[in-house]
Amino acid sequence: MNQPLVSIITPSFQQADWLETCMLSVLNQTYPNIEYIVIDGGSTDGSKEIIERYAHKLSYWHSKKDTGQANALNIGYQKAKGTFIAFLNADDVLEHWAVETIIRVHEVNPEFGVIYGKCKTIDQQGNLIAKGQGEQIRFEGLVRKGMLPAIFQPACFFNSAYLRPDYFVNEKYEFAFDYELILHLANQKTILFVNRDLASYRVHENSKTAKHTYAANKEKLAIQQAYNPENWIKWKWLSLKNLIAKLSGKIH
Repeated sequence: MNQPLVSIITPSFQQADWLETCMLSVLNQTYPNIEYIVIDGGSTDGSKEIIERYAHKLSYWHSKKDTGQANALNIGYQKAKGTFIAFLNADDVLEHWAVETIIRVHEVNPEFGVIYGKCKTIDQQGNLIAKGQGEQIRFEGLVRKGMLPAIFQPACFFNSAYLRPDYFVNEKYEFAFDYELILHLANQKTILFVNRDLASYRVHENSKTAKHTYAANKEKLAIQQAYNPENWIKWKWLSLKNLIAKLSGKIH
């Protein structure tokens, strides 16, 4: 088997409760040719000490102030050299075989912009909330429906041949930059779903999206408009017509 380099970036800030579990899920992959980059935003909760414990296994790391998660990812991206690039948030986990699975698929499907698999949902303690979800979806469906439940970011691997050279994710967005990244790639190349569990997404009360649902949804809508404004107007009009029809039925 060819062994192309895979770069994995973990952005982290005050995530010591889960950081070590996340890092070990990368460091213990069955695939050998991984460069692991950890960008910590200057945590004061013991995260730095956890990272230092595994520093000899990392390609690059630092712990200093940045402007947020997207900025941390772009810092890591400038260090990354992989054929595939993925990012794993500090509270998420990769399955033991995830990277090897992606590379085996890539060997026979080298043209895809994104290869992604199923993603489980777990709670704070790592207990299973929902079994792995994911499905094949086209660009048009992504614009109309959003990522979920077809695509979960922790289970995504991005072909670096099709990434933007200057930045990985758009720092204009604080929450939905992963959605914008996937749309950017799906708009130019076909994306491929692998029907196998590759990662777990952790749900907890301190997660960024849980605390800022309204702001995250607002960004998602802005991205949908940016990628297909004409269809967006059509969908909104159809939704309004359906709502009016339902209300009329209730009135009569």
